[in-house]
Amino acid sequence: MLEINNLNISIKDRKYLDNFNLVLKDNDKAAIIGEEGNGKSTLMKVLTGIYTKDSGTITYEGKD
Repeated sequence: MLEINNLNISIKDRKYLDNFNLVLKDNDKAAIIGEEGNGKSTLMKVLTGIYTKDSGTITYEGKD
């Protein structure tokens, strides 16, 4: 299970994710789509540890 609550990230004074929320339960499938500059790559970089979130929580399989 992946749960993201109120995720915020800004880079160089530009807000990329503003109170982003997502819940994926076991066996759920999802696609992240949107126009360029909407934070899709930023979200993936936060999830993989390349970027650090400003605030919010990310829980994967019960662990932060």
